[in-house]
Amino acid sequence: MTTLLSADALRVARALAGLSQRDAAAKAEVTQKAVWIAENTDQFGKSTNIKLRALYEALGIEFLGTIDLSTGISAGIGARWRMPPQLPVQHTAASDFHSERVGIAFGAARALLNKNQAHVAQRASLGQRKIGQLESGTSVEQSSLARLRAFYEQENIEFLGWGDVTSDLFYGVGVRWKQPPPTEKLG
Repeated sequence: MTTLLSADALRVARALAGLSQRDAAAKAEVTQKAVWIAENTDQFGKSTNIKLRALYEALGIEFLGTIDLSTGISAGIGARWRMPPQLPVQHTAASDFHSERVGIAFGAARALLNKNQAHVAQRASLGQRKIGQLESGTSVEQSSLARLRAFYEQENIEFLGWGDVTSDLFYGVGVRWKQPPPTEKLG
């Protein structure tokens, strides 16, 4: 049984991959409209979903989350770059896994919320240009970075990944909806 991905997970994967809807459509051999529908509604075609999933997984992205089979409720939905089992000892070993110089995927967080930069800028009390700079990694101004991260965390988004201080590279970078705390079972 193939589990279909949620619109949230598909948006995050595309943001992590740095693809436009047009580029994702071309690479997955579907229409741009099909990508838009898959990323914005629960009314997506199985074929489109499977093709997009295959594309993103081939790029090195893994999908996260759990589904309670008795209730159908999903939790922790998101995506991240596949991580090595341990930090690479040499930089050549890192080539098998995607790495980044910035360990926070602000663009993917915004994709998970399904909001535009203007909306996030207003809600986070930052300029829209600053949002773009933080998403692209061209700004590392600590106060703006902390403010934007706090905004997303208040919106129930969890940032993922870990870094290697010797190479200054980050692995497994991604985002997901925060998992609700486990409920205690009586008995």
